[in-house]
Formats: sequence, structure tokens, C-alpha cells
Amino acid sequence: MIRFEINSSSKVLRTVSLSLFLVGLLLISFPSFIGIGLIRVVGVMLSIFCGFGIYYTEGTIWGRDRSFFLVGVLIGILVLVFPELVMIISGLGLLSFGIYKMFFIIREHDYSNKYELVISCLSLIAGIILMFKGRAAVVNIVRIVGVAVISFSAVLFYKTLEQ
Repeated sequence: MIRFEINSSSKVLRTVSLSLFLVGLLLISFPSFIGIGLIRVVGVMLSIFCGFGIYYTEGTIWGRDRSFFLVGVLIGILVLVFPELVMIISGLGLLSFGIYKMFFIIREHDYSNKYELVISCLSLIAGIILMFKGRAAVVNIVRIVGVAVISFSAVLFYKTLEQ
């Protein structure tokens, strides 16, 4: 049993619960717009921070090290233009992780650690899904977060009724 105690006034908790409920409804109602929009916001923030890094390291680090900031700016612009590219790259990363782990599990015939085997299989499946269905994966992740937020708001509202 999880203990969930919050000490605050019931009016504040009801207001927070209602606002979380509305946020959850927005996440469930517009998952594609919110998911792709947030990926684009992250791309813009990456470009801005790397641009500041180029500007503020003027004369302090060498050109080769500053090129990493330039790569960050270019990746941020690329993510801004093609947000599904993030899901393809994430899918490739998960796929390579799963293949790497499965290769060592099969090569050494070590099937005793079932958790590692399950994680490797799930990484393979998630990597394939993210590579080929990137937008759908973003939509599902945003919907799952929306359901979690609505569930938390329901628990919070229930706690206000207990008081």
C-alpha cells in the first residue's frame, strides 16, 4: 500500500487537482500537436544553448572543441525541421542496445538473468516501433502521460474529500 499524504488546505488541493485534470485532458485530446511541438521546443532550446556556448567561449577554447557547439546548433535546427528524426535516432539507439545485449546473452548461453533478457527483447521491439512508427510512438507516450496526470489528479481530489 502506498501512503500518500499531503498537508495543505482543501481549496488549494482542489484547484491543483482541477488544473492537473485539465492538463491531462489537453494531453489526451491533442497528443500529436503537443508531442511534436515539445520536440521542436527542445530543438530550439538546444540551438539557443549551443549558440550561447559558441558566443561565450570565444577565445577560451580551441576551434575543435567549439565545433561541438556548432554541431549542437545544426542538430537543433534539424530537429526543428524534422521532429520525427528524434524518434528514428532513438529507435536506432534502442535497437543497437538490444542487439548488443542479445548478442552477448546468446554467445555466452547465459539465460539465467531473465530480467536482462526481457529488457533486451523489449528494447528490440521498442527500437523497431520507434524507427518505423515515430509519430505514433510520440502520440502514445503523450497519451500515457495524460492518463497518468489525470489519475494523479483524481487521487489528489479524493484526498481533498477525505479532509
